[in-house]
Amino acid sequence: MRVFPAPSPTVWPEARPLRLGDGDTGIVISHGFTGSVASVAPWARGLAEPSGEWPGARVVAPRLPGHGTSWQDLARTRWWDWYGAVEDAYLGLAAECSAVFVAGLSMGGALALRLASLHPVDGVLLVNPAVASRDRRIPVAARLRNVLPPQRGISSDIADPAQREPGYPRFSVKSLGTMDDLWRDTRPRLPRVSAPTLLLRSAQDHVVDDLSGELIRAAVPRVEERVLTRSYHVATMDYDRQRIIDESRRFILDIGAAGPRGAS
Repeated sequence: MRVFPAPSPTVWPEARPLRLGDGDTGIVISHGFTGSVASVAPWARGLAEPSGEWPGARVVAPRLPGHGTSWQDLARTRWWDWYGAVEDAYLGLAAECSAVFVAGLSMGGALALRLASLHPVDGVLLVNPAVASRDRRIPVAARLRNVLPPQRGISSDIADPAQREPGYPRFSVKSLGTMDDLWRDTRPRLPRVSAPTLLLRSAQDHVVDDLSGELIRAAVPRVEERVLTRSYHVATMDYDRQRIIDESRRFILDIGAAGPRGAS
């Protein structure tokens, strides 16, 4: 009997990768755990489009493997699959642009920081990044990842009732475990992030607690922090989404004045 391979999972239309804009400045933007490209699409579009003194940028927002399909598909991936997608996007832009920035939302922030510890990026932009948690259940669950049942999803922590983040209704603890592995790999690398870093943090976040910001401020040498007062975790889709775009443009323009690759 002939055996056919299982069909590839269907990718949600809003989860497809984005490649926008042009110019000599490149920006890679990563979405977070169990989310999709839709969560960072407003940020990506705002940075790609010229406006006033902002000339626009070449922006790539990759779809992390296992995301934007099904939670079962996500359970078959590991953190290095997610990191590989972000690194591939960076290498592509580095071949096209004289200056390349890396950005991330939530777990995407961990991916961005890991990349910045290994490659000469010009700057790092983070929105509610996750590299750790005060929740003591996470390391326990990570150790028991092969026996615990799926957990309730964490998407759409947004203050604006008109917005909804596409995300999984549940996730496998195997996926949570590999995210914890990513965090463990990334935290010792934080002091190696020499590029200027913009940390945009929501005052009220129901997904990521204050430990990640505390660790980043303590370990990354050059951090500029801004507090978002009107948004929850997915601030890139929330009331502060335009402020995130404006702060990102300003940050990149300020670094551009110093020259590419952090030159003085």
